[in-house]
Amino acid sequence: MIVLAATALVMVIEFPVIPERRDDFVAISSAQVETVRARDGNLGFDVLLDPKRPDIVVYIERWETPEQQEAFFAWWIAQGLTEKLKPYVTAAPKISSWQTID
Repeated sequence: MIVLAATALVMVIEFPVIPERRDDFVAISSAQVETVRARDGNLGFDVLLDPKRPDIVVYIERWETPEQQEAFFAWWIAQGLTEKLKPYVTAAPKISSWQTID
């Protein structure tokens, strides 16, 4: 029998953005990359763009535990970043969470 153990939480967050304002959204997001990567439990944070889809920005977050991701998200909100990004999005983001396995 193979036993699989979850080892990390991976969040994929797809933001629908106003194409003409994507650069502004990315600038705000990118300014936070190093700060997010330095947070306790963060294993990676990337902002992804598809040149063929100017209306989408994707975040990939990797965390040691769901609790660390939740603490990060509470911090993100407390910093006002959700409100800063709101003028650039057209709808709520699609969020999916995944677990890596050993």
